[in-house]
Amino acid sequence: MFQLIKSLNYWKGRRGYKPEAIVIHITDGDRKSVINWFLTPASQVSAHYLICKDGDIIKFVEEKDTAWHCGIIKNPKWDLLKNKVNPNYYTIGIEFEGFNHEQLTFQQLVIGAWLLFKISASWGIALDSEHVIPHNWVNGSKACPGLRVNLSYLIRLAKILKNN
Repeated sequence: MFQLIKSLNYWKGRRGYKPEAIVIHITDGDRKSVINWFLTPASQVSAHYLICKDGDIIKFVEEKDTAWHCGIIKNPKWDLLKNKVNPNYYTIGIEFEGFNHEQLTFQQLVIGAWLLFKISASWGIALDSEHVIPHNWVNGSKACPGLRVNLSYLIRLAKILKNN
């Protein structure tokens, strides 16, 4: 189901933490540029998954390991942020291919909801707006994932899968 392209930009393990939330990102680039960026050690950036416009899923980092997707904490809006703990340790990062002015494709919505459901079931993460959050709740200076990614709709679709 997943294409595995191993990024070098991650930490083995989670330093005793487990995933408690899922952070949603938009790539602000296409699949090829994201792959190149995540495979470049100097970028110091990765995510666990990339959901491409055609519905393909690329896994860059195993969920048991720590991807480097949250970046700097700046003007956070997330109530569940842990004091003095890097949020990468207790979150899973999902990137959606696209730009912050675009809506997700139908394929991205369906596959994204399915992936949220699977991660939620694996780690016991609630499918709600406190546990599936936009990147800008960690770093308020970012526009990520943009204004056109409807997280509440994505969460509702994932809940439908959970209840069936």
